[in-house]
Order: sequence, then C-alpha cells, then structure tokens
Amino acid sequence: MKMFLPALLLLILCISAPVNAQHVYIATGGKVSFFSETPVENIDAHTESMSSVLNTSNNDIIFTVPVRTFKFKKALMEEHFNENYVESERYPNSTFKGKVTDTLDWSVDTVMNITASGDFNLHGVTKTISETGKITIKEGTIRLEVSFTIALKDYNIDIPKIVTKSIAENIKIDLSCDYIPYVKKSK
Repeated sequence: MKMFLPALLLLILCISAPVNAQHVYIATGGKVSFFSETPVENIDAHTESMSSVLNTSNNDIIFTVPVRTFKFKKALMEEHFNENYVESERYPNSTFKGKVTDTLDWSVDTVMNITASGDFNLHGVTKTISETGKITIKEGTIRLEVSFTIALKDYNIDIPKIVTKSIAENIKIDLSCDYIPYVKKSK
C-alpha cells in the first residue's frame, strides 16, 4: 500500500504533463500534524503516511494524506475525529494538487522560502489555497517544510455546540517531507 500511493500520484503527474524521470521526485512517509488550541483542551494529532510527488520540470506538486492514519493521544479523540468530524470512511484522503509558483534552479543546493498554490481537498470540499514554506535542496534531495492554518467551517466540518470550547475553529497544520529522485524500475 505504501508504494501504491506514490505510483498513483506519479501516474496523475504523467497524465497532466509530459515528464522526464530525472525531474520527478517522490516522498513517502512524510509527516503531517495538526494542532487545535483552546483554553479547555489542546488536540494534537500526527501521521507519517503522507505521500507526495514533485515534478521540477513544471513545478507540479501533489500530496495525499490518508486521513485515518492520524494518531491522537486519546483513543476517543481519534474515534470522534474519524467518525464525526472528517468522516474518514466517506472521505478517506486529504489532497493537495498545485504548483510551486517561485522560479528556482532545482539542481543547485539552496535553502529558500517558496509559495505553492493549488487545490486543497479535505472532507470532500476543495478550496484553492496559496501557502508558503521552506525548501532545502542538498546533494540531490529536496526537503519541504510548510505550516498553515485552515478554518474548519471552510471544509464543512461541523463542531457540535457541546464541544465548541474544546475544539478550535482554526487548526494549524504542519507538513514536512524529504523527496528523493524517482527511479523507474526496469523490468
């Protein structure tokens, strides 16, 4: 299953534009966390199941996060998250498909802030977003780190009145992943 997602993402990238394999980078096991802070309770969840494909020839970037893979400190929070809020059985993945909008030489070691714009899908709702992050290119690998905030109401995630003081309206999301060059397997 771990290799299925990158292969699927690569296929999507290949369909959307002609690609040269030396310009395609994949990341598996990327880390995503989200944090909700309220005076009553903090909610913190993590996953290391994010997959991504980056095409440096056209700056296309795609992420897929299986929503059910988020782990919480409290099992009941995890259950409510999956069943009541993000409905992970109905909406199993959160995705982003967009472009890095900055011009950069992907072959040169550097650390720089970049912007990516595209469509972010969560809970069956797609919104166009533009977020900044940090790219580190070193010796043929690329590391991406991004932090951004979403409003739950923008993604039709309803919070029952009884727990509105325990769940923030805006959730901070942190993402980091390490890309390696995609190497086509020979048959």
